[in-house]
Amino acid sequence: MHLSSIPLYLYRLIRGGRGGSPLQRQSSYLKKFVAYQPVGGEPPVSTLDRKRLRITWVIPDFKPGAGGHMTIFRIASYLERFGHDVRFLIQNPSVHKSGEEARATINQHFQPFSGPVALFTGATPDAEGDALIATDRFTCYPVDAMRGFIRKFYFVQDYEPAFYPSGTEALLTEATYHFDFDCLCAGEWLHRRMSEQYGRWSMAWPLAYDAAVYRTNGQEIARSRNRIAVYARYVTPRRAVELAFMALEILKKRGLDFEVDFFGWDIGKPSVDFPYRNLGILKGEQLADLYRQATLGVVFSATNHSLVNKEMMACGLPVIDLDLDTVRTIFPADTMAFAKPTPDGIADTLEDLLRHPEKRQALQQHALDYVQQFSWEKSARLVEAALIERIDATLARGAA
Repeated sequence: MHLSSIPLYLYRLIRGGRGGSPLQRQSSYLKKFVAYQPVGGEPPVSTLDRKRLRITWVIPDFKPGAGGHMTIFRIASYLERFGHDVRFLIQNPSVHKSGEEARATINQHFQPFSGPVALFTGATPDAEGDALIATDRFTCYPVDAMRGFIRKFYFVQDYEPAFYPSGTEALLTEATYHFDFDCLCAGEWLHRRMSEQYGRWSMAWPLAYDAAVYRTNGQEIARSRNRIAVYARYVTPRRAVELAFMALEILKKRGLDFEVDFFGWDIGKPSVDFPYRNLGILKGEQLADLYRQATLGVVFSATNHSLVNKEMMACGLPVIDLDLDTVRTIFPADTMAFAKPTPDGIADTLEDLLRHPEKRQALQQHALDYVQQFSWEKSARLVEAALIERIDATLARGAA
């Protein structure tokens, strides 16, 4: 195996570091995320106030631009605005040096938030409250060890075992779905998987979009001819960007004229026969402008769907995604084009839509109608209702 093909943390462990062999260093790295001792006593049931829940989120550290964190902070910010006491605990911080610094980042780059933020490394946090929420595979381990909460939850945004090859990390990740947590899932596909495959209590809240940013501006849009916007975060394997890239090469060989806007990551300077722009990471307003000008939007996910789909739709941009259950479970058939997940299959779908403007127009209108139902506030209300329902169910079981 070439070192460039392995995870960065493992590269560092193999090439350097102190304290034993590469295997020992790798095991030590994982151990600091999963080895937690139980802490805490009985939860403070007598002071429960359903209109002012005490909610603690445990999150990994973060930098500006983190999409999963943005969704967490959106929901948490709304819960705070609804009147609840919300706080964050950051596991094994690697970016921030203090809770105050982390809260400043949240407010500057993500969402308004005024609650406490604290950091922890190694020892299990000694905290109490009504609802305790894990947010990824490794935060589940300290959450499982924290005893001072009425009910524990898992805010599930994707199927994380699929991120890793079969082995220790995948197994440690899948194990968290067997913890006694209630699952708050981003969409129906995850909800069904958590409930049917793992037997968890589960609910679905939909990914939404910021309607103040992603919109058509209420007028007919003069779109560029055959301009394709491609979400090109190729460093995230589940985005399957290589499939889109190969499809574009096929499309050019078929004699179609088009231009491409690659966004979401810096793709360098590929040698291709079609004109392109390497836009890199864009801010929301820049993305919305792109979506209002392009002819087609291409965004793939081999696991749970991306919220980019709905942001494109809200700007009136016809969307192509992969013909997978992860996507079809969420989106009605008339709201997007589902491409066979092969280079030729994707090229076929692109060609069909580029040659038939009436098909693009139909997708555009159906998608615009479809996304009107979504808002982050509505999704946060669903999460709030689930927290109250499961806390009440836990208390009812205890009283029986």
